Formats: sequence, structure tokens, C-alpha cells
Amino acid sequence: MRAPHTLTSPVVVDDRVGAGATVVAVICGWLLATRQSIVVPFTLGLTPVSIAWYAGGVLLLLCWLGRQPVRQLHRPAALIAMAMLLATLVSSASLMLRGPVGDQASQSTLLVTREVGMVAAVLLVMVAIGSLADLARVVQGIVVGAAISAALALVQAGTGIDLAGSLVLPGLIDQGSTATVGELLRAGAVRPAGSAGHPLELSAVLTAVFPLALGLTLSRRARDDISWPWAAASTVIALGAVSTISRSAFVGIAAALLVMAWRWPVRRVVVGGSALALAVLAAVVAGVPLVSRLADVLVSGTSDNSVGSRSSGLSYALQRLPQHWLLGQGSGTYDVSEQPVLDNYYLTRLVESGIVGLLALVLLLGGALCIAFRASRRGLASPDPGAFELVNGIVGSITAVAVVALILDIGGFAQISTLVYVLVGLAGAAALATSPVSTDITSTAGSIHD
Repeated sequence: MRAPHTLTSPVVVDDRVGAGATVVAVICGWLLATRQSIVVPFTLGLTPVSIAWYAGGVLLLLCWLGRQPVRQLHRPAALIAMAMLLATLVSSASLMLRGPVGDQASQSTLLVTREVGMVAAVLLVMVAIGSLADLARVVQGIVVGAAISAALALVQAGTGIDLAGSLVLPGLIDQGSTATVGELLRAGAVRPAGSAGHPLELSAVLTAVFPLALGLTLSRRARDDISWPWAAASTVIALGAVSTISRSAFVGIAAALLVMAWRWPVRRVVVGGSALALAVLAAVVAGVPLVSRLADVLVSGTSDNSVGSRSSGLSYALQRLPQHWLLGQGSGTYDVSEQPVLDNYYLTRLVESGIVGLLALVLLLGGALCIAFRASRRGLASPDPGAFELVNGIVGSITAVAVVALILDIGGFAQISTLVYVLVGLAGAAALATSPVSTDITSTAGSIHD
């Protein structure tokens, strides 16, 4: 439970937002509000968001080479992202030494290149955020993007009309969704994809963003700011996640709420839990079709054998491991046309990159969670009354991602895999923003703050 925030004198909270934070917020919103199958011509399949990350990384590199002042980074957050890239690079190098087969070389190189962009995203997020106000702005961008995608999903679920496919700027090319007709159906209902490329990706994205939206709402309320738009966005995101009829949404959100509620006031937990139970009961009594379908999926399972495929996937991964146990068969080379779908990011990482790759992934998610958790503890003593709630939302989101990764190969989807690295950057930025020492400072090239 959070202790009452007591102050002996009024504290003025700086609400100024930097231009960098606004730019990153727009990039993150664009990531989730538009399909990442929409690419820029003559860029070898790069999306506008991917280009933004690479451009930001190049800009940071030029600043470092030119010894220009750059806001200090959070060293642990930067290092765990680099460790993930290093594990991928080493696994790819091992593949090249063994001799790649078919298009394995290009697939592995593509993953290495992509993770370079993800490291750039982590660094860019941390550099752009210099205060809690900046942190809130980036979170707002993520929530807005997810809310747009969720709203499009609800329209698709209710009317069957896919409006997300029409959100293409002139000059860009839509390469199409990866979902098949069978994957869009479950329990006799259409599973919407929203702005994601697949219903499962939409479920993962909305599950990960819901804790952020809830934390942002509670943060605004704690500061006596206008919170109803963010409460409405949280509701839309939650309904969008439910509309996908995905078990991962329920498991991920439940895990996130459990972690977030650990320091909530008892009254909030009781009132919130009671309100949720009453809402579900009312939906059941009213005979809402979606509720009955969800009950069938959660209790009786489905005909798509998704649970059975995960069990067989575990057996396959353990059988495959002894062949290349240390560095795996090669980063980015898992071919679902020849190998079974594992529906587990940890197992996919294990097969592709071995024990080294799996440990790097656990370090990435576990390290980010620890960083965010420590920042939330410092948020309790922050002069900003909304600091704890905001950072607690980041803790919940990372928890949700870590749980969803157990039942979904999030590495195979552009939006959710990118969001993972954005959350790592947010964790590092939150650690600096809640530090007792002022963080809105600059350093010369090469100086990194812990």
C-alpha cells in the first residue's frame, strides 16, 4: 500500500515537455496506430517507424563522434539491450561459420539489422526523456496509438469492416496482413486485428499497453489533472483486448494487475475488483454474445488446438536443443513452414540462439522489470504525486509482456516486439526521472549515467 504523500510546503512540479519527448511520443503512437506492413518505397521494406529509429540512432552516433552534449543514459537499461543484440550477433556469426542453408544467411542478417534499430530505439527513448513530464508524454503517445488500434478493432468486430487497412499515407505501400481467414475466426466470431498485423499481435499489444494506460489515468488523478480521457482510452483498450478472444489477454492483464496492486491502497483493490466482478456479472445476465464466447474459450478450449500445439512445441524445442545447445541453429532462422509453431518466445529464442540467446532475453525482460520496480519505489517519495502511479504502469506493462511471451512468439510480430524495447527504454528513463539527483542534464560524448 502506498503511504500518504505528505509535504510540509507546496512543491511546484515542472510540467514542461521537451521537443524530443514529443517526437518519440508521435513515433510510438504511429507504431501502434498503423500497420507495420505499410512500408516506404525503395527502402528495402522499411516502415516510417523503422526509419525513425535508425535515423535517431545515426544522429546519436554523430553526436557521440562529434563530442556533442547528450543527455545521460541509464547504463543498465542500455547494457541489457546491447546484450540482447550481442547474443543475436554471436548466434548469427556461428551460423555463418557452419555454413547457412538456403536463405538462412539473409534471414539472420535481417534480424541482426533489426535489433540494431531496436537498440537505437532504447537509446533514443532514454535520451528524449529528461523528466517525469517527458515520460508522461511518451506514455500518452503509446496509449493514444493503442486506443486507435483498439477502436478500429471494435469497429471490425461489430461490423466486419476493416478500417485499419485504409490508414495508408499517400506514397506508402501496403504489403498486406499475414493473418489467414482461419486465424481470424474463433468460437464462431471474427477476431479483429485492428492496426496490428494479426489478432494475436493486437491482443499482445493491447495487453501490454493497458497497464500503461491505467497507470497514466491514476497518475493524472493523483495530480488532480483531467483524467477522464485516459480512463476512456483504458476502457477502449481493455475492450479491444477482450474482443480478440485470446487467453493471453486475460493472463497478461491479470498478471499486470496483480503486480501493480501490490502497493495500491486496499480500498482501491476492493472497489476496483468489486466493480469488475459486477460488470462481468451484468454482461452474463444480459447475455452478451462475446461473454459466452470468452467463457467457452477459457473453460472448454477451442477447436484450433492452440493449447496442444504449445505442448508439442516444448517437446520439439527440447529435442532440437542438443544439436546447437549454446548458440542455437542461428538467429532469425526459425522457419514455421518447416518447423512447428512454438507459440512461445522463450522457446523460439532458445532454438534460434541457444542458451546464450535465452539468457539474454531473460536478462532483457527481467532486468527491465527490476529497473522499473526500483524506480516505482523511488516514485513513492517523489515530489510529483503522480510519479509512482506512472512508473507502476511501466512495471505492469513489462510484467504483461513477460507473461504473454510464454504463450506467444512475440518476436515474430513487428509492433509488440518493438514495444518491448520501448518499454526497456521507458524503464531506464523512469529510473533517471525518479532519481533524487536532477536528471535534466547533459554530458559529453561517452559519459553514461547509472
